[in-house]
Amino acid sequence: MFYGETGVCSSNLISYFEGLGVTPMNTGENPATWMLNVLGEHISAKGQSGEDEVLSFATAWNQSSNCADLANHLAEINETREEEMEIKFDSTFPVGWFKRDSLMGNRLVKIYWRSPAYNLARMALSVLIALLLGSMFIPIRNHLVFSEAEITRLVPCSTLPLSLPRLFSAAVLTFSSLSSQLSVLATIFISFIIIGVLSIVSVLPVMLNVRDMFYRHKAAGMLNYWSLGRALGTAEHRFILIASFLFCIMFIPVSGLAQNPDLSLRSRVLSAFSYWGFFTFNSAIYSYIGQLFMCLVGGQGTAMILASVFIGINNFFSGFIVRPQQMIGNFWVITYIITPGHYVYEGLVTSAFWNDYRTVIVTNASQYYVELTSPGYVGQNNTLYENGVCEVMDDGSYCEVTANEFVYAFFGQQYGRRNIPRNVIVLACILVGVRIFTFLALRNLTYSGK
Repeated sequence: MFYGETGVCSSNLISYFEGLGVTPMNTGENPATWMLNVLGEHISAKGQSGEDEVLSFATAWNQSSNCADLANHLAEINETREEEMEIKFDSTFPVGWFKRDSLMGNRLVKIYWRSPAYNLARMALSVLIALLLGSMFIPIRNHLVFSEAEITRLVPCSTLPLSLPRLFSAAVLTFSSLSSQLSVLATIFISFIIIGVLSIVSVLPVMLNVRDMFYRHKAAGMLNYWSLGRALGTAEHRFILIASFLFCIMFIPVSGLAQNPDLSLRSRVLSAFSYWGFFTFNSAIYSYIGQLFMCLVGGQGTAMILASVFIGINNFFSGFIVRPQQMIGNFWVITYIITPGHYVYEGLVTSAFWNDYRTVIVTNASQYYVELTSPGYVGQNNTLYENGVCEVMDDGSYCEVTANEFVYAFFGQQYGRRNIPRNVIVLACILVGVRIFTFLALRNLTYSGK
């Protein structure tokens, strides 16, 4: 549009544009602001045909002496250039990969810290959700003795055996009924699904902005896919760790998952740490898969559709809504095997109950009563119970079983402590696979035309 010295108080610039017929600059107006404003004006000028046409500033400049001066100056530079003054590098980028990755990582961390709507919001929501879900168990988390009235306020009366108007032993913290136990399992399921949804939905708009920024830098030859892919992982993981820690540090104590009085402090800490580990895996998988979806497709709406499909699969096939025994042995075993939520949920449940010897009361109307009281029942660690694992009371209206054995039976003897190492390996492989596909998408796909 213009080249050369702007002159005193931008007089040369002003004279050039006013000579084209634009609105004259007012006294005291900023020349730069005035120039940007007049570039948007529609000015009529005589065309080559003699008719009035809308002035093209680019065409006007190409025909001006200003443009000729620039062409002469460039030609002079080209003829007199000195080879030793030319900027050259032995590689595509002037600095090594480690320096590039470090600079990109630091930049992305700053972007994350300066995005409170993303990180501060999800951390605050993690704490709030943990308190809301954990508070559901405050009435029963520390009870050692239950009266009939206390029990009937916690669960429907229809689920209680007729002979329960008694106090339980003060030495055993007892789950008041089968429904109470199921509510714990349901809350664990709801917690990791809600936080997962929060992670994947909140990461999409942030990833869209970062992705489009990368496309511009890649087109300018300033950045490659590896630096951004690595930075995305390192910048995101610290916030995933913090958010998961905040959730678990609130949810576990408030809900009483680690309140078993028969356990040592070491066992409680180990159980809580394992729970936090699997919960962190869940948040990481949802967040990184959200990044992958945003790199695979052009728009945020399409990425949201993919995220909805992923959320739906985790909802149905993680093992709570459709339990393992209902999928194993038929076609749906495929969905059970490939669903990341299956390994997360099994890890969370097993971490919470693997050494929980509190009592669960199973009525004779329960679908698990016959199985748990059958002679020759094989429990966890292949332990054989000749008279059944569930101790039947004298009137036969209900039986008592430990929490870990009940959970083992509830999931069709598929969820056990023996599977924890396998689950960790599978989830780690899923994360690695997601990161690899993200790198490939950044390298081979470009959707932004900016």
